[in-house]
Amino acid sequence: MIKTKQILISVLLLTFIFYFQNSFASERSVKVLGFGAKSGPLKSFGVNSEAALKSAIDQINSQGGVRMGDGTMVPIKLISYEDGACKKDEAIAILRKTASTTDALVAMGTTCSGVCQAMFGVLQKKVGDSSDSGVQMPILADTCIRPGLAKISDWAFRNVPNEVSMYDELFAWLKKTHPNVKTFTGGSETDQGHSFGTYTAIIVQKAIKAGFEWVGPSVSELGPKVGQGKQELIAAAKSQHWLMGDTNYSVQARKIKKQNADMVIVASHPFSACGMLKEMKRQRVKPKMLIGLTSSASQETLNGCMKAAEGIIIPTGFAPITSDAKNANAIVAKAGGFLDLHSAAAWENAYLVKTAVERASLMGNAENLMQDRMNFRNALASITSMKGLIGPVSRDPESGEATKPYVYVQVVDGKWKVIHDPRS
Repeated sequence: MIKTKQILISVLLLTFIFYFQNSFASERSVKVLGFGAKSGPLKSFGVNSEAALKSAIDQINSQGGVRMGDGTMVPIKLISYEDGACKKDEAIAILRKTASTTDALVAMGTTCSGVCQAMFGVLQKKVGDSSDSGVQMPILADTCIRPGLAKISDWAFRNVPNEVSMYDELFAWLKKTHPNVKTFTGGSETDQGHSFGTYTAIIVQKAIKAGFEWVGPSVSELGPKVGQGKQELIAAAKSQHWLMGDTNYSVQARKIKKQNADMVIVASHPFSACGMLKEMKRQRVKPKMLIGLTSSASQETLNGCMKAAEGIIIPTGFAPITSDAKNANAIVAKAGGFLDLHSAAAWENAYLVKTAVERASLMGNAENLMQDRMNFRNALASITSMKGLIGPVSRDPESGEATKPYVYVQVVDGKWKVIHDPRS
């Protein structure tokens, strides 16, 4: 009888210990904070990145979560997804508040390049520099795409494609495959740093490098190098640019029509791109080729101007061409979003967080938060490759930047179709 009681007590004790341990594990989590534009003209980018990030986190958690340093599996917890509204002061305030008042391990976002540049600027520039009182919290960005931003701080990391390479190879391929296209012109929205900067410093120069002739307003300083003749181009061609919120594009379309170029570049985000494309269609501007901005290779463009966008060609870092990409695309669609080169990066970043946490062998104790952030940062910096949705992604530990695969897509019969994969 005594022996039976001892066995029963032992069983109850073990059951209690097991329950306590699992209850404790269920309370532990890897906390992250997301933020992006959820209001304003670029709100769709934040909405889609949020849907992608949440969906990827749900997938990770449904498969067991993340392994901590003691072997315990815990979930990733998105404590919130804040609206930075593409405003520098608001985003910086979110970052500072997150770093000082939450136990989030990493901040994930944001949308606009100018905002990322400002945020990265308040981070500690060099890890371990005691003379630098900048914020010491990792940021893992998915959307802000302006080249070189992650070099601003050792705490800044990005998973974005390289537009310099994308347009360089695109125009070289177009020159080879479309010898009848010889001249080009175009326009962009002047109040968005990504689109306007990419157009005036990269797209035009790469088209010239490939051998296409600029027939817009005369700019003798233009050349094949990145940024060559940028300021002169901005001044000379200002009458054929527009603002993101414009509703009338008749003057710009008329000027471009008179230039009678074989190729027209519409380098803007979906809303104003659709405005310009619709006006070009109304004025019967019929170039042999249309080229767009990376950010417009999205469902939003089809929703806004499917017929006017017919035939447009854009390089992009996402297309549902692999089983992983198709699966993720379907999951995010059910969550009310859609994947493009920006939101697909948000999905991938959730898995990058999982890899870095497991590599750092974190314990997740609140009292060790600053050390955990440092260990996570170091682990993130050490990751030189990862599995992306459409192929392998390589990462540079020195710059915090990624080199991502990309394809060229075209609107064909109202749908995005992959027309070339540079890797093939």
